[in-house]
Amino acid sequence: MEQSIKIESMFDGRSHHGAFRQHLKYQWKWWLLARSLVCVALVIIGSYVAVNYSGRGKKMADFISVAFILMGSVGFIRPMIWQMWNERKLRKHPAYGTKITYTFGLEEIIMDGDSGKVVVPWCALTEVVATKTGVLFYQNKKDYLWIPSYDFKEGQLEEIVKLHRVD
Repeated sequence: MEQSIKIESMFDGRSHHGAFRQHLKYQWKWWLLARSLVCVALVIIGSYVAVNYSGRGKKMADFISVAFILMGSVGFIRPMIWQMWNERKLRKHPAYGTKITYTFGLEEIIMDGDSGKVVVPWCALTEVVATKTGVLFYQNKKDYLWIPSYDFKEGQLEEIVKLHRVD
């Protein structure tokens, strides 16, 4: 690549809505799968106890059935709550609702917008992950930057992932 890749992206709720889900799928895939299986098992066991043992004057059976169904249900809701908190955190960012210009060079990424200009060397990023809907730039396992794929032209996304691998 002789010259840098320059794109413009809007930093708002529409562009970042699916980002947290992509982050969860990439970083926590097996944990989410295991937790989902446990949640399904809790709901099934709670339902079984409710059908077979509840309502016969056994307070412990009533408590166990309600508790298991509740724990299983809350376990499924938890990632949605995390996503809502993440989107709330994004709305508080000073650059929220503005257009940011990204310049991807051989040595660094330059992010320029209304809230300021930041230069990030490729070595400061731990991973760059391309997904179907965009690209995740990881600073560490939990903190990431998201750019949706519709902001890139054909082939640019793959080229940017290669830039990180070169470093």
